[in-house]
Amino acid sequence: MKNSTFFLFVFLILGYDSWAQHEVTEKLDFERIIEKLLPQQEVEVDYNDLYDRLFTLYSNPLDLNKADRTDFQSLFFLSEKQISGILDHREEYGNFLSYFELLSIDGFNEEVVAQLTPFVTIDLSPRLPFKTSINHPENHELFIRYQTILEPKKGYSPPDTTNSGELTSRYSGGPSRLYARYLYSKKGYYSFGFTTEKDPGESITWNPDSKRYGMDYYSFHAMIENVSLLKRIIVGDFSMDYGQGLVFGSGIRIGKGMEPITTVRRNNLGLRPYRSVYENKDFSGVAVSAKAKYFEMNVFYSGVKRDAVLRRDTIDESDNYISYLQTIGLHRTISEIDAKHTTDDRSFGGNVNFKTGNNKLEVGLNRIYTEYSTALIPVRKKYNQFEFSGTDNHVTGGYVNYYLKNAHIFGEVAVSKSKGKAISAGVVASLSSQLQTSIHIRDYDKNFHSFHGKAFGENSRIENEKGIYWGMRILPVSHLELTTYMDFYSFPWLKYQVDAPSKGQDFMVAANYLANENLNLTLQYRNKTKEMNFTEGEFPLVQIVPKTTERFLLDVSYLMRSGFSTKTRIQHSNVSFNNKNTNGFILAQDISYKKSDFSISARYALFDTDDYDNRQFIYERDLLYVYSIPFFYNKGVRYYMVFKYDFVKQVSFWLKFAQTNYFNVANIGSGLEEIPGDTRSSISFQVRFRL
Repeated sequence: MKNSTFFLFVFLILGYDSWAQHEVTEKLDFERIIEKLLPQQEVEVDYNDLYDRLFTLYSNPLDLNKADRTDFQSLFFLSEKQISGILDHREEYGNFLSYFELLSIDGFNEEVVAQLTPFVTIDLSPRLPFKTSINHPENHELFIRYQTILEPKKGYSPPDTTNSGELTSRYSGGPSRLYARYLYSKKGYYSFGFTTEKDPGESITWNPDSKRYGMDYYSFHAMIENVSLLKRIIVGDFSMDYGQGLVFGSGIRIGKGMEPITTVRRNNLGLRPYRSVYENKDFSGVAVSAKAKYFEMNVFYSGVKRDAVLRRDTIDESDNYISYLQTIGLHRTISEIDAKHTTDDRSFGGNVNFKTGNNKLEVGLNRIYTEYSTALIPVRKKYNQFEFSGTDNHVTGGYVNYYLKNAHIFGEVAVSKSKGKAISAGVVASLSSQLQTSIHIRDYDKNFHSFHGKAFGENSRIENEKGIYWGMRILPVSHLELTTYMDFYSFPWLKYQVDAPSKGQDFMVAANYLANENLNLTLQYRNKTKEMNFTEGEFPLVQIVPKTTERFLLDVSYLMRSGFSTKTRIQHSNVSFNNKNTNGFILAQDISYKKSDFSISARYALFDTDDYDNRQFIYERDLLYVYSIPFFYNKGVRYYMVFKYDFVKQVSFWLKFAQTNYFNVANIGSGLEEIPGDTRSSISFQVRFRL
């Protein structure tokens, strides 16, 4: 422990001793943008799909002269006043010829322009013929990635023999995660690509009987854009985003984070290719988007095989049914392999929308019909009496977007086959250059069923929730940003581990101070209260008791002239439940160095938590296109190092080593994931070939 403390002290000295430097060597800190947009995690959520989308946007900047309002909204950090200023400037003066023109627009200064310019470009060249463009892709690259845990897990050990003589369950494959991705694309013209992956524990085998064909997961897309009236055609895997996500809401919703304004609305990103390794993909099939003047129509047909455990009907044994769909995407053990692709999800539908000539008003209609090849019949519990049951469902929704000066008014209403209704509506407004606000209301019936929707809310699904949210951003003085939100919600019906109607509230306040071009300080406080079940002693009666979680965050980042940067982060949590208080804490010190063809990042962190409720989620730098935010509990130390090197312009290499040492455990994990000992180590490497 003394050595650990000394190592951390050295990191702190390295960081703070160099604060006399005053020149920025890297204008864009993508990690800071991601951390600001994504919520401070309290549960395990895979944000790789969202991270991939944002990083793809960063890698393919918007054309400042062609992007529409929705495109600019997808950046999340521009206010409605700033977006309106760009569009009005373009309408009045024509195309932008230089980024410096942005400084003449109200709401823009050097700081905002510096933040925006990595995400936009100015292309004044005429549109190329398709045959010419196919030979000039913007992206032509191949990624190959390898990741593994170095310590042996129980799942990879020889099986034991039970008392009945049967062998215990073990993983079918090795501990490595393998990934490959190929992309050939030019924005506005075409995109062709595929992704394949094998998760740890899965085997590489060719066995059609078990639905395994080499690697465990494949994704493919072929897209052509802007051909006559056809806006987009996609064959393969795709996603759809229209309205406020009640019917079509692909990917992971951003939700409530340090950005309290723009993340409350869904952006109508429309039809787009699906490139993620998240195996519970939205759609796979054919989709067509056509546009004529003010009208746009999008239609699709999709057939996706879903994982589920087939069960036999006790009355009619010839009938199979499933209790729930498995979304983890893992096929390691015999039971997981048997559940692979056991039911078909056939969906078709589309979207029709109309925009006025000045783009101030948009109205649209969404419709989807979904049919499963096997009946979905959940095991009835007290809390899930209104969940979907059957083989088919349909959802219809109508939405509106209206722009009034510097305000965006949005809303969607939808109804499912069960007659359950859902409403999501709100407003995002720039009241001045120094003040922005957002309001959102939601009302989701307990019997509303939407398989492909992801709307704003506290629940993981769009059901059984009412709420009102208010957020605000204030810029009281130069370089200081204050943000806050309050969210009050209720659940009219029972929930998992909550045996009565319940309610909750969420409050956040944060301050971000950019002292100069080099030094950034962030302070955040969050308070969340939700009602939960509680039983005490021999009393059989379940009580509903409020559970309050407080979280504090302090982040100090500094960029140095010599190419070094440092970041110090302190997180603390306190959980109060039935007059019992527990705490958690993590202190992390980062240091990075970057040159034109070489970069290295390292972290050393100490954590100490009383229980699982106080586990600490903290963002880590990782390989390109990998979003890593592990959590830690118990007591221990975590350190890692990420190395990147560009051998030549066409070849880049990443390497990451990470290790966690626990001070108070004899084994890490449980079940087949159990590691004997108190150390967990991982190594990852990735190569990108620009072809």
